[in-house]
Amino acid sequence: MDNSSLASSPSCVISFSNLNCTPTSLNSKHDRAVAVFTISLFIAVTILSNLLIVSAVALFRQLQTRANALALSLAVSDLLVGVVIMPLSLTKSVYKCWFYAPLLCHVHFFCDYWFTTASVLHLSCIAYDRYVAICDPLRYQQRINRRTLVFMLLFCWLCSALLSTPILLSLSPTLSQGTIAKNGCPDDCRFFISVGILFAIGMWPYFTSVLLVVLMYGRIYRVARGQARKIAALSRASSGLGGGEEAGRAAASRWASMRREHSAAKTLGAIIAAFIISWLPYYIIAIVLTVDESVILPYKVSVWFGYMNSAINPILYATFNKQFRRAFKAILTFNTFPSRAADDEMSSTKN
Repeated sequence: MDNSSLASSPSCVISFSNLNCTPTSLNSKHDRAVAVFTISLFIAVTILSNLLIVSAVALFRQLQTRANALALSLAVSDLLVGVVIMPLSLTKSVYKCWFYAPLLCHVHFFCDYWFTTASVLHLSCIAYDRYVAICDPLRYQQRINRRTLVFMLLFCWLCSALLSTPILLSLSPTLSQGTIAKNGCPDDCRFFISVGILFAIGMWPYFTSVLLVVLMYGRIYRVARGQARKIAALSRASSGLGGGEEAGRAAASRWASMRREHSAAKTLGAIIAAFIISWLPYYIIAIVLTVDESVILPYKVSVWFGYMNSAINPILYATFNKQFRRAFKAILTFNTFPSRAADDEMSSTKN
């Protein structure tokens, strides 16, 4: 997402591999090595942590649910950010040069918005899934069926790609004029983006999705609190009236089911909060950048702060979800086979 809304003409220098680029602020080899090592470590964490989610869902039957299919798809989008976007963004950030084919610069820019927008839409669909599970549990199987799940997955990937297609205008010398075009030095990979295009490909999907997700989660929170009070009252009534073992088991079953759904809702709340905190600075600074290019350094920092979100989600799953936590532990200790034994252990601990 290395773009600028002001078509500036920076001073250019012949630098790495005789490329004509913007001068880098990291002048010494030591500074560049430290920056490359630090960012590479962050990229490795992003890739490995999301591979953990993919592996956990693939290996453990307990995690192969409809809700986790969306979580798996979200992990794939975050994994693609780590594999495809971050390494090339690293070279741009450290060296201020594009060392690859010019066409790949346009493709990288398109994929950057595609994958990050896909993450936004995945959060919306995961929030809707939890909304139905908690607010309309009796019709969950009917409303979130296989067809609905396939539709949501296609919506996340295809709609995010469609929303990012205005970036491809940069490939046309005619259509890119005044909309979105490469600027800066000849071997930079920077883009001038008009305010309208920036709104269409980034701000509108982000702020609309965040608004819908917050509204749904607010409703989930209120309903969940009401359910907790009802189950607690039912449990006390059963104990006080001597309802017997059958009534106690029924209350315990409802309580366990509700705890699983509420645990998933709590995980969702943490993921939503992390996503908003990670990407909100980027969109605020991007708006300021349309009128003041002096914030270019905070803008570049905010881009990497947003990328950080792709590494955070697996940590949140491990923190708030016992089944994922057990699965991660089994994978990291090479205790995934035989899978039936691992599944039986996970089945004994419900969220």
